[in-house]
Amino acid sequence: MLSNTQAIYERLIRGGFLAADSTKADVKRLFKDVEDNFEEYSEFFQQIGFRLESGNGYYYFSTINDSKVDIERRLENFCKWIDYLAFFKTFDSTFSVGYQFSKAQIENEIDVNADLKDKARRLFSQQKTFPEKVEKLIGEMETMGFAEQIEEETATYKVTSAYRYAEDLVNLLTIHNEDEIPE
Repeated sequence: MLSNTQAIYERLIRGGFLAADSTKADVKRLFKDVEDNFEEYSEFFQQIGFRLESGNGYYYFSTINDSKVDIERRLENFCKWIDYLAFFKTFDSTFSVGYQFSKAQIENEIDVNADLKDKARRLFSQQKTFPEKVEKLIGEMETMGFAEQIEEETATYKVTSAYRYAEDLVNLLTIHNEDEIPE
């Protein structure tokens, strides 16, 4: 029986993920329900125009029959996530699933790392200070389900398995030099 349809829909419709290694009990419960009833949920959501997709430790929605506007919006969001991943890899090259970090660590590294400071300047034109930019970036990570706060007092976060989605997309890119002739 599909008892969590609404909760799953509300989480995934915003572009979020259900991650297997979530620290939140409600997300773990939803992940387990989808895992146990994947075919049923998949069929249900397909009827309303969504494809329930599974990755390595996460679930998400993709849409069926995207319009040109939807595709353009997705490409803009994808470019934004490339910048986020570049920022985090500059922060720490080992930044990936399971990594734990705090806002203070990122802010301190921005102060001493010129490359990271440059990347941070280009993020979020509305936010003027680096702490505001870090807050916004971590908020984006949480909204997507790519990171969860594990310690409120120290503002410490953990990267979830859903982050693999963004990493996998970037790893699929092949960049060709315009001067090269493809074989």
